Amino acid sequence: MKFFWNDAKRAINLSKHQLDFADAAIVLGNPYRLDVVSVRNGQEREQSFAFVFERLAVLTVVHLPGEQPHIISFRPASRVEREIYHDWLENDFNNF
Repeated sequence: MKFFWNDAKRAINLSKHQLDFADAAIVLGNPYRLDVVSVRNGQEREQSFAFVFERLAVLTVVHLPGEQPHIISFRPASRVEREIYHDWLENDFNNF
């Protein structure tokens, strides 16, 4: 699947978090990825949690009807998100 992003937002994200939207495939290809779908402001969003460059990161993708998915954020996971991820990995991860 091909993803799109706003180049200005990508530059800001890279400066702020040192994570590049162009590296999204690392998250999406990770077999230990946790995906969480939510709706915010009427938009379906998928947050994918996975280890990237030796840290847990969160990639947020917006899915709008009739459009290609757009990456809107790629950042390190918060402490609470790391705890939730590790709990999922220990208790709920199913490698099938």
